[in-house]
Order: sequence, then C-alpha cells, then structure tokens
Amino acid sequence: MSNTPTLDLLHPLPLLYEAASHPLPDFELVDAKALPPAAHRLLVHTGDMTSKLEEFFHDDMALRVLRCDHTAEHYRREVLLCCAKSGQAVEYGAIEIELGSFDETIRAEIISGHAPLGGLLNRHAVRYRSRPRGFLRVAPDMRLAEMFQLPAPVSLYGRTNQLLDTQDRVLASIVEVLRPV
Repeated sequence: MSNTPTLDLLHPLPLLYEAASHPLPDFELVDAKALPPAAHRLLVHTGDMTSKLEEFFHDDMALRVLRCDHTAEHYRREVLLCCAKSGQAVEYGAIEIELGSFDETIRAEIISGHAPLGGLLNRHAVRYRSRPRGFLRVAPDMRLAEMFQLPAPVSLYGRTNQLLDTQDRVLASIVEVLRPV
C-alpha cells in the first residue's frame, strides 16, 4: 500500500506482532476525511475509545486480553474490546501503557486485565486526552480476519493514538482497529 506509516507511528503494534511471530498486516495512512462515516465518528475525537464504542453500540465494552508482557515501567498488551451482551469483537488494540504514570491501585487494575484503560481512567477520574497521530486503512491479515469473523476481505479502519496527561506526558501509545461497522 502507498503512504505506509512508520514503525514508530505504529508503536507498539510491531513489537506485539513480532512477539507472536506474525508479520504485520498492510497499513496505509489516510486523511480523516477519507474515513467512512461510522469509522469517522468512532475515530476522530480526543476522548477515549471505550466510551465512544459504548455509546455507538449501546453496550458496555468487555476486555479480552490476547497477549501481554510488562516491565516495571511498561505494560504492553494486545486486546479485543467486545460488546458485553453479544461478545462480538468490535475493536482490536495494541497498547503500551506507562505504568509509572499511575498510582499503585490503577497499576494493579491495569495489570489485572479486567477492564479497558479508558474505562479505568474515567472511573478513577484521571484527567487525560487523546492525541490521534494518524488514521489508518488496514488490509486485514488472517489474525484480524479471524478475530473479527470477517466472511470476505474488506478494508478496516483505525488510528494510531496517544493518551496524554494534563502536562502532555504520554500515558499510553495505542493502535486501534475497528471491525467493519
């Protein structure tokens, strides 16, 4: 694909795919105006994806951790956000969380892997904002096709994003890919 994003822009996705011994799918940077309407509504904002997905699907989001690893400073995981009622996966995410940015209670909840980061931050009244770094069109590989139970090849859309604290320090780096909506 043309207009391929850099590996730095896709961080931490390349690290997680490499750890799982999978080649990266093809990604293309696209302008926000090129996103289909539903993807635009879900991706072009400065809030958290958990709240946007819950509002869009009229359902709570459940977290399914596919893979994780961490050090004292960083916690990386591949996740699916799924509608709580149907169990349908609606977003794939690759995230690296700066554990040192959070108090012990929130760190423990992050590592437990029971709730999406946006939901945790909102519940604990942590002030933050999203800084989308780019919007993506993705040619799904077999992993994404299976995760989203895609019957035929179709372009997926997503974003590369950072969550920032009130002093603009990075709390988390994220690649978020939506199932077709």
